[in-house]
Amino acid sequence: MVADTVYDSGVLTAKDTSFTLPAISQMTADLNAMGTMTVPIVGLLENMELSITKIGEDKGLGKMSKLDKHSFEFRWVQNVVKADGSTSPEGCKAFVRTFPPTALPGIGAEIGSASENELTYTANRVQIFVGGYEYLLVDRLSQILRIDGKDYMSDINKLL
Repeated sequence: MVADTVYDSGVLTAKDTSFTLPAISQMTADLNAMGTMTVPIVGLLENMELSITKIGEDKGLGKMSKLDKHSFEFRWVQNVVKADGSTSPEGCKAFVRTFPPTALPGIGAEIGSASENELTYTANRVQIFVGGYEYLLVDRLSQILRIDGKDYMSDINKLL
């Protein structure tokens, strides 16, 4: 990654931060089939957690710490290596809606070091674009699970 920015409800709150977007993990079931076989249950997901690590204490940290719902937008640039060996920058975006933070940072100070503050949130919606292409959209409250253009919940939703 070359650089990144974080927006909270449309307001720039941080630059050059570390963040981990939520993993999309399906719940599983164990079946008896020549022993035990674990299979994913499409449509049932484990908790989705977002973490942001910000350097220093400022208004941006205060805004992200509010005990409110958050609508984050992450923008980052990565270098893409082409077949001929040249590189070009590619823009990526992620939109994440969360509930209030599940953990506020404990602020620590050490002489000669910048403080790192980690905030964690439970996410209810994640949408990721890579080079303008929608990689995935998971919206738990609207029953959407779309990866690479295929909505895995559409057949289930038709039956409900």
